[in-house]
Amino acid sequence: MIIKANNEEVKLIFNYDEKLVNKLKVIPRAKFNPDIMQSYWTFPVSSLTHARQAQVLSEGSLFPGAKAHIEKKYFHELHLEIKKDRLKASGPIRALGIFNKSIHDLCSYEEKLGTIFVPKTLAKTIYYKNQTLVISFPAGLGARVKEFCKYIKPKSLQIYEQDAVAVKQIDLHLHNFQPRPYQQAAMDKIIAEMIPNRATLVMATGSGKTKLSAMITANLGVPTIFYVYSDTLLKQTAEVYEELVQQDIGRVGGRNFSIKPITIASLQTVHSCHEKQDKRWDKLAEYLDSVELMFVDEGHMLGAETVYTVAQLTDAYYSYSLTATPFREDGKEIFIEAATGCVYNLIKEEELVAGGYILPVEVEIYPVIHQPSRTHKYHALYEKEIIDHWDRHRAVVNAVKRYADKQVLILVKEIRHGKKIQENLLCPFIHGKTPANERNAVLNSFKDKEIQILIASSILKQGIDIPEAEVLVLAHGGTSSVELLQKIGRVRRPAEDKTKGIVVDFYDYTEPASNKDIFQKQAQKRLAVYKQKDFTVNWRR
Repeated sequence: MIIKANNEEVKLIFNYDEKLVNKLKVIPRAKFNPDIMQSYWTFPVSSLTHARQAQVLSEGSLFPGAKAHIEKKYFHELHLEIKKDRLKASGPIRALGIFNKSIHDLCSYEEKLGTIFVPKTLAKTIYYKNQTLVISFPAGLGARVKEFCKYIKPKSLQIYEQDAVAVKQIDLHLHNFQPRPYQQAAMDKIIAEMIPNRATLVMATGSGKTKLSAMITANLGVPTIFYVYSDTLLKQTAEVYEELVQQDIGRVGGRNFSIKPITIASLQTVHSCHEKQDKRWDKLAEYLDSVELMFVDEGHMLGAETVYTVAQLTDAYYSYSLTATPFREDGKEIFIEAATGCVYNLIKEEELVAGGYILPVEVEIYPVIHQPSRTHKYHALYEKEIIDHWDRHRAVVNAVKRYADKQVLILVKEIRHGKKIQENLLCPFIHGKTPANERNAVLNSFKDKEIQILIASSILKQGIDIPEAEVLVLAHGGTSSVELLQKIGRVRRPAEDKTKGIVVDFYDYTEPASNKDIFQKQAQKRLAVYKQKDFTVNWRR
């Protein structure tokens, strides 16, 4: 749950939780506010006491978005000691109880169970008696916990120094690389500790996150692991590192198992080795114990259990995740911070566009009319109205033909959908089941402009560098703003004679109109994202 407030109103943003909704309904003047991006509840600041009594919130959940309304008086008799991943509190029993609840809420997230979400926490109470409380928490949340404890003004606060700074062990130099100003600025801030040793580094897709990580690696000169989520990205990232540092780079993933001081590793492979506890894991475990710098590519994926688990396997002094979208829609944003620390926006997107580092976006919207359906199961409805809908299929094909002189990338979610489009356009289609060699060959043909149209499943939704792609056709619908922005990033990379990234989308709606039209709601949310990002939007017929 995210809580924001001004002097008059408190705003609560959360995924549906029936128990919480029932509690909110009894708070004076509480109001539900539907919103296409995410609905929320509000109530006046004067109702905060009722909200506390109803256990809707605690002082911890008010931090930091509504911290002006925290009742610091509850904590003035507490003595606090904080280490990297735990704290000790002593004082009156009632104050300890309020503090315990506050820290658990400060480290909370939402877990989906069936159709509802329930609150969970990454904080653990490991000792609570004799007027003493000990709580552990992930090291990445250390900054959050320390800031909260400073803000509440306890009777005493002792913060212990963290581990000794990692010492340079490897002599590395960058070759044939001139950093962009914002990359150099980020590097300088890390060296000066203006960006801490744990951080979520945010830059738009196409802004050079991998090259920045290589800069950081070369400057710090410590054993480094860089986690990626696919074998294709493993190969791409290793090649970037080898070009820049001109040293052998370890590769763990696919058919590769080579460990070097700098190693690029597949998250899935490392997780599998850890689960099996085999001979490969023995070698990996020894290496991970020596690692002092960790990168997690596409850091927004840390909300996934596998990715988060792997990120916890090394206690690197420096831990950084790299992402263009440091948020999630499943209530698990805190896992990103828990693994790699607070968010640091390195450069604004408009500055990247102004500098010519990424391209502006122009969105073409094609309306598609649907008839009301009696089908209520989502998958069956998706097949009927998205995959098999003749007018929609024709709109996709016609939109592609409109850009016959450009490199066009078409994204789908279902293999059957991709094959259906392929039948009309007679172009390659790559997906998760396509052999790696064939996939790489097709991508290279697209990059070399030997083929102009490429259909792909979600394997190309993020991470892969295809600057040659000029037009992105979103044939699949959907609502995830994270996925949407990642996909749009495929056409924002500059290339010769390319002045903008073109996105083709489809506005699905029924006639007569229905407030139960799920595909129209999805289209409206995508439109809201385009407007929020200030993309140019043009309607086509």
